[in-house]
Amino acid sequence: MKWKTIWTVVALAITTIVVAQPPQAGGAQRADKIEALRVAFISQQLDLTPAEAQKFWPVYNQYHADVKALRQNFKMPEGQNPNAEQQLDFEQKKLDLKKKYKVQFEGCLGKEKVNRLYGLEDDFRKKMQDLKEQRQQNGNGPRGGGQGGPRPGGPR
Repeated sequence: MKWKTIWTVVALAITTIVVAQPPQAGGAQRADKIEALRVAFISQQLDLTPAEAQKFWPVYNQYHADVKALRQNFKMPEGQNPNAEQQLDFEQKKLDLKKKYKVQFEGCLGKEKVNRLYGLEDDFRKKMQDLKEQRQQNGNGPRGGGQGGPRPGGPR
């Protein structure tokens, strides 16, 4: 068990170094932190072995970059919303990417872990959204205000 944890941390560190880019603005550091959290969350939830992590993360990083590029290409000019056809086209392209990478992921992880992977991405997004909402409720501070008194929502 200890070795699995150690290898997960090592895989996380290597992936973070590979994925991280020098910060160009304040938001880039935040994005790097979120990416590191994503890597840790997925590694832990999938219980990756060192061999699986070594094969999986380069493929996942490319998949993630492709999805990000798709989103950037889809962005509409400010003040404009996509119509239904544009939205469906985006969703179809995203689905095509998932299908393309599913085969590669199965080669790294096997079908059972790949089936869990796509659900984990949604779980991670939900957790990040919950954290964002929690921070907003607690006064926008990183730890919830800073006054030392009880916080809304009770103790943690």
